[in-house]
Amino acid sequence: MSSCLKIGHRLLDGAQIIAALVQYQLLDSLVEQMLLDEAIKDIPLTKQEAATRLLGVTDSLELDDIDNALAEWCEARGVTPEYFKGVVLRELRVQKFKQLNFATKVKSEFLRAKSDFDHVEYSCIQVADSSFAHELYYQLRDDGADFAQLARQHSLGSEKESDGWVGPVPCSSLPEAIATLFHSKPTGVVLGPILVAERFWLVRLEQFNAARLTEATRTQLIQQMFDQWLKSQAQAVINTPGMIAVQTNQAESTPIAANH
Repeated sequence: MSSCLKIGHRLLDGAQIIAALVQYQLLDSLVEQMLLDEAIKDIPLTKQEAATRLLGVTDSLELDDIDNALAEWCEARGVTPEYFKGVVLRELRVQKFKQLNFATKVKSEFLRAKSDFDHVEYSCIQVADSSFAHELYYQLRDDGADFAQLARQHSLGSEKESDGWVGPVPCSSLPEAIATLFHSKPTGVVLGPILVAERFWLVRLEQFNAARLTEATRTQLIQQMFDQWLKSQAQAVINTPGMIAVQTNQAESTPIAANH
């Protein structure tokens, strides 16, 4: 009797599982994970390393103590030995793989993308008409009009609810034209109007926080480089004819076209 996958009230045989992978656009993720299995298969992971990562203990524990401690860790979480080996230890190997392959590249990647990690706080007014935007600009620049009041009265963006104040937000989340200005202009100066997606923006940089290579940023960069690497590896396989196919017997195979 062939095996089926049961999800709720549905039973899926092999062909239906394959169809579901394609329909729900999960094939890419499956390819990525299978390629990752191949990449980490030779990554060594000692029991001491596992205990340090999972339990926070040092190498001073005896091997029998480590075995007992890991068994207690699994029991407390309802983790079976099979799950521990196939999922928990696999994830620890993945994390070690990231460190071995990408940790040394963090500094150069940070310097390359540093501007994306800078954070700003700024005031903003968005309006739909260019002439009105210029009128507001002159009120702010020449007449000393209150930015917060004008934002409450006229802005079409969500910043209207916060008196025009936005942030802190990463520069990478801003429209390119706005981010470029904030990297070259001083705080306190009204800038604009700048056309962004059919609206005219008036902005004033309130605070600029230059990025630092913190541990959180380091972790984020390693994850980004890892994700990019894994995606490129998977795409190379997916885009190669004949690499992914439904094998009906030793002589026949039907190519699968992944949805993108």
